[in-house]
Amino acid sequence: MNRRLIAIGAEAVLYLEDWLGLIVLVKERVPKGYRRAEFDNYIRKLRTINEARAMIRARELGIPVPRIYDVDLVNMRIRMEYLNGIPLVRLLMNNSEGINDVIINYIRTMGNHIGILHRNGIVHGDPTPANVLIVGDKLYLIDFGLSEMLGRMPMTQDIRMLHKLALDLNVTLRSFEALRKDQSQFLFMEFLNGYRDAMGLELAGKVQAIISKIRKMVRYAVR
Repeated sequence: MNRRLIAIGAEAVLYLEDWLGLIVLVKERVPKGYRRAEFDNYIRKLRTINEARAMIRARELGIPVPRIYDVDLVNMRIRMEYLNGIPLVRLLMNNSEGINDVIINYIRTMGNHIGILHRNGIVHGDPTPANVLIVGDKLYLIDFGLSEMLGRMPMTQDIRMLHKLALDLNVTLRSFEALRKDQSQFLFMEFLNGYRDAMGLELAGKVQAIISKIRKMVRYAVR
């Protein structure tokens, strides 16, 4: 099979492959020599399964994600649809004139997609603009490698579950701060506007309150 390497990450390698006459993106989790072989195999298999399940479920919920074609649990590979798009992070980094209405709409849509995941008990794991791809007029979520299926919808009294969702969104906020420190709060508020539409005001408010507590604890620890 013809293969072309396109990226090497901390957890996996990505390459394009001619598979059954179709050009697909392959994500392959490679062995880590610093882990015991049995444990390494367990971690790679678990994350491969979780990623595929989360992507399939996200698609069922109407969220644009790459199609899954094949899951190989022997070689820890996922073959998926190859999308040739523009990462949202590129728009945020290259827009020297500030944040325009097009970018704001993308940020709100990103928030709505993550809100749909959270409302259905799915943690993305790395919900940053680097993992959002703009293809034509659609905004796709990609890289579910650190995702987690919580098994149920969140309830207002389930603090542990809401804490996991808050940690997910704290990653988003930190990514905005790294990309556009001067406009990070504005971007996060626009993200939350889309998020609330999917989660509802009460649940979204609970998650936002936990984010504030997390960040206060971090500032205290740094001191």
